[in-house]
Amino acid sequence: MWSRRADGGLFLERRSIDAVPGADGRVSHYVFVINDITESHEKDERIRFLAFHDALTGLPNRFLLEDRLRHGIETARRERQQLGLMFLDLDQFKAINDGLGHDVGDLLLKEVAARIKGQLRQCDTVARLGGDEFVVLVRGLRDQGHYEALMGKLIESISQPVTVLSHRLNVGTSLGVAIYPRDGQDPATLMRNADLAMYAAKAGGRGMYRFFEAGMSQSAVIRLELETALRQALRQGELSLHYQPKTAALSGEVVGYEALMRWFNPQRGHVSPASFIPVAEESGLIGQLGRWSLAEAARQIAAWQVAGYGWQRVAVNVSARQLVEGDLAGEIRQACVEAGIPPELIEIELTESVLMNQPDEAARALQAVKALGVTVAIDDFGTGYSSLAYLRRLPIDVLKIDRSFVQEAELDEHGMAIIRTVLVLARTLDLRVVAEGVETEVQAGLLREAGCEFLQGYLFGRPEPAERVEARWAAALPTGATKPEIPVS
Repeated sequence: MWSRRADGGLFLERRSIDAVPGADGRVSHYVFVINDITESHEKDERIRFLAFHDALTGLPNRFLLEDRLRHGIETARRERQQLGLMFLDLDQFKAINDGLGHDVGDLLLKEVAARIKGQLRQCDTVARLGGDEFVVLVRGLRDQGHYEALMGKLIESISQPVTVLSHRLNVGTSLGVAIYPRDGQDPATLMRNADLAMYAAKAGGRGMYRFFEAGMSQSAVIRLELETALRQALRQGELSLHYQPKTAALSGEVVGYEALMRWFNPQRGHVSPASFIPVAEESGLIGQLGRWSLAEAARQIAAWQVAGYGWQRVAVNVSARQLVEGDLAGEIRQACVEAGIPPELIEIELTESVLMNQPDEAARALQAVKALGVTVAIDDFGTGYSSLAYLRRLPIDVLKIDRSFVQEAELDEHGMAIIRTVLVLARTLDLRVVAEGVETEVQAGLLREAGCEFLQGYLFGRPEPAERVEARWAAALPTGATKPEIPVS
């Protein structure tokens, strides 16, 4: 029973009462024995709480969620209502957690949990399944528009910048929703279908939401098969690099190459990078692919030198995981040492989103890369959300104008205006500019006239295997001559 102390505080007691009989057999008095069990009770309550709640965020865990989901389905069936189950997965959380440490990651998860709860009603449930996966159970929403409004608010709330231990972070989320009864009539089916819808949202570009569709089940099977095949491809050497030239705009001289990954599978044939690169990112294979790409590019540079074709500069694409989670400078150094080439021959290309997601961490990683003499380029420039203040602080050398602006320049004066603006910005920051995706002489002429230094695209050469590049060199050289090497500096 609960009792009150003299100071007014409550405590939980266990009381036993014994009757004491006298010589005549009648009860003469009673003995009360009181034990304060408050601490023991609190420990039991804590154990009971932890059994059904997440220790970090205090949210319901999988066990409590499943219980509420079963109850919710029974209620929705009885009252003939809808029940929505939303899966949320944070975008780029692993890069933050691994790059900045688990302390930062844990505080970020607690902030995200609070933001989600802030968008829900008392009758809704938000649970954490583990890692950066959250589930929201909503009742009584009548139509698709209500779900869309709620998911839009969740995405907007979570995407707001957050400062954690002096780190200013931007994290987004992808959502998938399955609705009872149309998408499943039992907990397991609803959970599985909401999860599939979330992965479809991630595949669509992140920061998005998707409703479950019947075809997603087949897509999940295909994705799993592709991931398995990609792991096998790494083991069996099915991957290769193709090389596309970069040329000086005025002279037409080749000034370097970009290495682009290709995959030929005996059963599937040529697999598009647009298909397997997203799978590599989601499955965690992208770091392994990136290290292989660096090592293979370095090996090829050395092979060309030995064959008498001179030193060639090659650009390699780098993922967010390589930049923030791993030791990119160490990976480049190791690849160059093993191949026996100067690091100055390597250029790395990163997209705007990779750099701007964690600009401070990116800057530190790139400083180490620059110390090796490696050139740093921002790929697809103009399509992301670069901050000019961070752009000025980042140790970069090259801006690559996205192909969409190059293609628009021939048809739309606004596209050409954007290119001129990028060129002025680059000159102000003392950066070189490469326009990619150049396919026609008209586009090349407009870019030359605007003052663009370097051009890349099908007009000057498609990505080709190393042996085809060598064949072109050999055909263009007089007998016994060697190809002039590209200057390192």
